[in-house]
Amino acid sequence: MKHILAITLCLLAFPIFAEDASSGFLGDYARLEKEGSLRSRYMGYAAPGAKTISKTPVIYIAPVVRFPHDAKFGDLDDALVDSVLAYTGQQLRSQLAVRTRVVDDQAPAELTLDVALTAFAAQPAGKTALDLMPVRLITGAAKTAVKGKDMDATATIEMRLSQAAPATILRESMHELVGDSIGRSKSEDTHMTLEALKPALDKWVALMVNQIAPTH
Repeated sequence: MKHILAITLCLLAFPIFAEDASSGFLGDYARLEKEGSLRSRYMGYAAPGAKTISKTPVIYIAPVVRFPHDAKFGDLDDALVDSVLAYTGQQLRSQLAVRTRVVDDQAPAELTLDVALTAFAAQPAGKTALDLMPVRLITGAAKTAVKGKDMDATATIEMRLSQAAPATILRESMHELVGDSIGRSKSEDTHMTLEALKPALDKWVALMVNQIAPTH
């Protein structure tokens, strides 16, 4: 009973990690709805005109950022976070360039893609009462509860696709990514790596490419 109470109190202490939490990067979280397959659900919004854009749009990809811009993800190293941002941006650019024209200047672009990393953490594998809560923010009995558990690399990515003329938001979405296992947690230290998150990032990039520049 005490164990359950400790977890409950800990969850209440960190409401930012609830499933309906928002970072503020997107304009209107209330309009997001469940999209995707059962195995890859995400929250998204598509404007009525989102499907009528050119099949080969000219697109500007803004630098992928952390949000808020001074965000710290637990005590994960800034160099690791920067590597996730750089890899995501590089993959988006290279994969979209295969299907459409990607430009370096926003002026000639028909579409602008903005992407932000809003959460990045090691979390217990599978569905548990501690889902969406970085292990470093867990205290007391709840921290003891995750020790020895298999941990996954996880991240939250938010995106906004907008049209220049007329100025319109075409798509917005928030994705909870779960990467590979990073081993068992025996202390506060984790072994988070970019490699552990790459498979989830690659799947997300493929989804973005299919939405922005579909083949048919």
